[in-house]
Amino acid sequence: MQFVTDAIVLRRTDYRDYDRMVTLFSPEHGRIDAVARGCRRPKSALMNASEVFCAGQFSLHEAGGRYSITQCEIKDSFYDLRFDYDRLIHGMYYLSLADMAALPGQGAPDVFMLLLKALAHLCYSELPAEMLTASFEMRYMPMMGFMPSMDRCVVCGSPVDGAARFDEELGGVVCDRCPSDAPRISQGARRIIYKAPRTDYSVVPKLDGHPDWPEAARLYRPFVERRIERRFRQIVPDLP
Repeated sequence: MQFVTDAIVLRRTDYRDYDRMVTLFSPEHGRIDAVARGCRRPKSALMNASEVFCAGQFSLHEAGGRYSITQCEIKDSFYDLRFDYDRLIHGMYYLSLADMAALPGQGAPDVFMLLLKALAHLCYSELPAEMLTASFEMRYMPMMGFMPSMDRCVVCGSPVDGAARFDEELGGVVCDRCPSDAPRISQGARRIIYKAPRTDYSVVPKLDGHPDWPEAARLYRPFVERRIERRFRQIVPDLP
């Protein structure tokens, strides 16, 4: 069976003399593990298509539950990330998070589009990588079913519109009437976390220069780490 799908290369491993095993993330099909035969031969048309970050339209052949890449129309390789180690680490972190959402046979178009937009900003804009990553996390986690409560106290349920703390273990803000040892969160940082999953990633540049995004990033990271696997511990980027 032959089919065509948009996809991003999440991982790749050299295989045999000239082949590669490639993990693709497709918005319709989720994770696809495929072989790119002969891609490491000189002048192979699949050489660039089998590199991580490569986004394009992949033609695949399926036989007996095994997939092979027959051709690819590359739309973006995000090549410049390879020349900036700091941004490369952030980009690999995005791929690791996307890999957790990419399940075989289960589409995840929202995560796929978020990943494309985040990589484009990371590669082509001069916005702080830490800000882009925090913005990615704040949109990614609700897509995975982890939406922090930012407008109501997670202890008593009453509306919060003033002084509060952010309890990453309980998953949201705690009002001043309820006891908590969690760190305080400013109104600005609370609004950033609240609005992020409700807005498209394209509005992220508006945060540049906002005084509260570093605080929001620092408070949100423990919320992320508590709820996801740490198999990518070595590539989690630093916070501001």
